[in-house]
Amino acid sequence: MKKYILIALVIGLANSTVSAQMSVFKMDWNIGFPMGDMGDFIEDESYRGFRIGGRAFIYDYLSVGGEAGWSVFNSSWEGVQNVDGNIDVSGKQFRYMNMYPIMANAHYYLGDDGGVRPYLGTNAGVTFINTRTEIGLWAISETSTHFTLAPELGALIPVGVAGAGLNIGARYDVSFKTNKLDMNVQTFSLFLGFIFLN
Repeated sequence: MKKYILIALVIGLANSTVSAQMSVFKMDWNIGFPMGDMGDFIEDESYRGFRIGGRAFIYDYLSVGGEAGWSVFNSSWEGVQNVDGNIDVSGKQFRYMNMYPIMANAHYYLGDDGGVRPYLGTNAGVTFINTRTEIGLWAISETSTHFTLAPELGALIPVGVAGAGLNIGARYDVSFKTNKLDMNVQTFSLFLGFIFLN
């Protein structure tokens, strides 16, 4: 008899755990600000950033997931640019940086289901970065792969229809330098997006 009670208890706990789990699909728009070494290469903020991802709650207060995105930074600059260590080129430059992060993440939440859920989390993964400098008819382009860490702070806010809401917050991405791109690419970003819960 004890055996059947134990089996029923285990099945009941498993069912309650599964039914408590939920997933979040999100789409965010990002406003990015260059920081550190990147700010010396590109000074202007970017309003062209987008991320899409999903998270699955493994406990009521903890989720794991992944995301991918694309951000574009650009600015113009006038002066002398050294090319390949041997040639100096002078003129108006147009500088571009396209970033494509692919990250895994984990987040810790406060608050209760159905209400506002503030969270603190971190993202880790790789970012493919293409830098391009155009001077007159010449263009110098390089693509590199970087290990990236990105802590973030935000909140999931339910709005209107059940299962829909907003995702707001801020994060700091650091893509560590490599042999191809000798700078830590750092950005601070604010984001606003939509979430869909199920």
